Amino acid sequence: MTEDAVALMARETALIEGDVPASLADALKHSPVYSLSRDAFLLNLPSGLKFHYRQGRGVAFARPATVSDSEVDLFFNGSVYGAIAWINGLVPLHASAIGHDGTVHGFTGQSGAGKSTLVAALGSCGFEHFCDDVLVLDMRDAAEIICLPGHKHMKLWRDALALTGLAAGAQVRGDLDKYFVAPTGGIADSPLPLGNLYFLEERSRDAPILTALSGAERLSYARTAFYRPHFGAALTEHRNLFAILARLGGRITMTRFDRPRRRDVFAAGVDFIALAIRTGS
Repeated sequence: MTEDAVALMARETALIEGDVPASLADALKHSPVYSLSRDAFLLNLPSGLKFHYRQGRGVAFARPATVSDSEVDLFFNGSVYGAIAWINGLVPLHASAIGHDGTVHGFTGQSGAGKSTLVAALGSCGFEHFCDDVLVLDMRDAAEIICLPGHKHMKLWRDALALTGLAAGAQVRGDLDKYFVAPTGGIADSPLPLGNLYFLEERSRDAPILTALSGAERLSYARTAFYRPHFGAALTEHRNLFAILARLGGRITMTRFDRPRRRDVFAAGVDFIALAIRTGS
């Protein structure tokens, strides 16, 4: 079933430059920027970049000459990718992840929490890169939760480049001091089971702390991990969303990772979580 999901996402994310409609007639949810229906997604950005996905037909995009390939990549592998996953019955999480010993370890948190920075640093420790920013789960098999391998390029702000010591690639967008970066620890390119989901926080001021989540807080934390949760809410009945949360809370390890973000303790925090992953502690 997972191989079917990999093939499904490869087929549904086929991208061509072409005509994009002005609206979706059957939208369940819409805003000035996007419209979402049960089988389609339309994204219309202020820059003039537009995407249209229709289930079974892939993605078309249109852009003015001022929009770069990097900007197309940025939005295609973000909101468009997440919408395609939700529409096709998969579950996208707002997480970056590494692979280790046949298991995925995902890191989730608010935008700016340092997900990509931490995964980039763990690559320098020898962990394989699994995905950046969007972790797609195949939960259709009741027996297991499988992660689909995701984007091969990370995106880091300039200050994160300084923390990790990695070289900047192409700039993500002309008005952003953010750059694509190649993973250094290798790439995990096969589906793998989800083992641990770490929730990044900054409660600790001095040293990194791992706290296992239990009971009702597991469901509460899991809810915050959804990527574009308003898409999922529009497409999935409430009871089905609760079933997804219950499965996540019941089958995988959830851990709060509190660590300072200061430059002087960043490396120690990376070593701390790397050891925890290797030893299963």
